Amino acid sequence: MTAGNWNFGDLLDIAAANVPTDRPALVRGDRTIAWGEFDCRTNRLARAMLASGLKTGDRVAILARNIPEFIEIACAAFKARLTHVNINYRYTTAEIAYVLADCGAAALFHQDEFAGVVEPLPAALDHLRLVVQIGGEGSYDRMVEEGDGTPLGIARSPEDGYLLYTGGTTGRPKGVMWAAGDARAVQLEAPTVRNPVLTLEDHAKQVAANITPGRVLPACPLMHGAGLNSSMAELLMGGTAVLLEKDSFRADDLWDQVEGHQVTRILIVGDVFARPMLQALEAEPGRWDLSCLKVISSAGLMWSEEVKRGLVRQLPQLTLVDILGASEASGFGYAVTTATRETPTGYFEPGRQTVIIDVDTDRVLADDEPGTGWLARRPPFAQGYFGDPEKTAQTYRTIGGITYAIPGDMAERTVDGLIRLIGRGNLCINTGGEKVFVEEVEEALKRAPGIEDAIVVGVPDETWGKAVVALVRTGATYDEDAARTALAADLARYKLPRRIIVLDDLPRHASGKSDYRRATELAVAHLALAA
Repeated sequence: MTAGNWNFGDLLDIAAANVPTDRPALVRGDRTIAWGEFDCRTNRLARAMLASGLKTGDRVAILARNIPEFIEIACAAFKARLTHVNINYRYTTAEIAYVLADCGAAALFHQDEFAGVVEPLPAALDHLRLVVQIGGEGSYDRMVEEGDGTPLGIARSPEDGYLLYTGGTTGRPKGVMWAAGDARAVQLEAPTVRNPVLTLEDHAKQVAANITPGRVLPACPLMHGAGLNSSMAELLMGGTAVLLEKDSFRADDLWDQVEGHQVTRILIVGDVFARPMLQALEAEPGRWDLSCLKVISSAGLMWSEEVKRGLVRQLPQLTLVDILGASEASGFGYAVTTATRETPTGYFEPGRQTVIIDVDTDRVLADDEPGTGWLARRPPFAQGYFGDPEKTAQTYRTIGGITYAIPGDMAERTVDGLIRLIGRGNLCINTGGEKVFVEEVEEALKRAPGIEDAIVVGVPDETWGKAVVALVRTGATYDEDAARTALAADLARYKLPRRIIVLDDLPRHASGKSDYRRATELAVAHLALAA
């Protein structure tokens, strides 16, 4: 049975049966949940969900920060053949109601701090039959501590999966449907996976033989796909997920946890995490013993060369992996950086199933053919958008008898076979008839002296249609003339920002990704004040 036929519930059962019961499964600060306890808690929770009347495929929403219960609920849903749904903990009641109504959620598990936001929802949504509070006077603890903790012993399907709601940066959030078999197959494509196995029997042997499993720390929110996916990948191999103890990100807190819990891998989202991590190491050299750390992976936001180089200078044993993916499909490419190997920012080694599709003709370029077009991949990938066949048909298109996932990124395959990410088609600025991709300008800005972070947007302009405007966060050495001189060496004239606006903080989502909607509003407001 290949990975494409596997189920996360079965893999969790296999892991629990083949690891020491006292090995840590989940860690947050002083709290540790060992594998034996984790297995029993998630089995009990799965039974409690089913006893409440939930049926196979019912949607179970999770509204929580990075706490162990988030992972427990997701794992229990896998075991019970239920579909867990991520909810952004920054959402208002109306925004949460939209997601719950869009997916027809039958259950909602929420952290006690969100009780006030959640309180009006049951009366407004007749399909929401089960609401469980985590912490306080909630019933969650009783569900995981009482009842039968043995494996459920049910037959599961590789079609069982989860709904991953997108951030909604370009419109209403949409739920991307992932089947467990497809998700696991994509996980095994990662360059950090050693000796991927093809049968469940071999998987069980591999887990049992792995006496020094990995310990991953997802620094980004679990409510986003990369955070939970990285945790699941480690747990399925009998490893450990370590969570930051504090809700707000601080680099020194992260390094404390890495040292204290012997973390082997960190998951971040680009420079918004990596830059302060590097600055903390440079500010206090030798403060932490980080010899345990082997890999830092990043997904969802570009990771600049200078920060990668700095991290490797501080920790020469590191392998840095920049992952090119999307909610709709992952594994498009990987950029690996070590002390002896470097990939330029924005360039990736293509995944095994990655292709380029010509924008005008829909021709799929040969795997070794240079050219520019839509970044796409062959299966496996997500199954589409929940309840939106029209949007699904736009993103998952059949060409020449093969279905491709085409999330909307433009890319170039170079003559040496690398993939150069140009930018998202929906974030392309048309200025004076020329196309400017914001990611390219953002990366050039972050290479300019004195600029620490940047978001680029297009604002209405009478002459050009849209004008390129940059919002930047700067350091003490920032000088706009020097920055513009550096930009002119990197970018064509029409790509240069017409205005550079300096802000103390840039608008970003909890994941670290740019909030382009809010950034555009800020840019327009600043330009109006300056007029």
